[in-house]
Amino acid sequence: MVRRHGGYYYLFVSFDLCYRGAQSTYRTMVGRSASITGPFADRNGTRMTSGGGTEILAGHGGIHGPGHNAVLSDSDGDVLVYHYYADNGSARLGINLLGWDSSGWPYVY
Repeated sequence: MVRRHGGYYYLFVSFDLCYRGAQSTYRTMVGRSASITGPFADRNGTRMTSGGGTEILAGHGGIHGPGHNAVLSDSDGDVLVYHYYADNGSARLGINLLGWDSSGWPYVY
């Protein structure tokens, strides 16, 4: 999904493997561009078409394979919505606030 923030367009994508329950390795990555048509690059300047992407959410604790994301605006700010798998392999809905650092990059909290 593409989202405009400040002077950039941000491309949020899911990398790696999904539909494997607690064995899923999906993670949420982002790149940005001054143009909606790209090219999109990560924080280090690597284009996403060359394997780049800045990770903002990955599996941790009992959360496995977070991905298939959407960014929504709420009265408190931006929200990242995604699915993930619990330890027992059941699918769950994840919702986190999305912040923006001083360099304009998103982060999940």
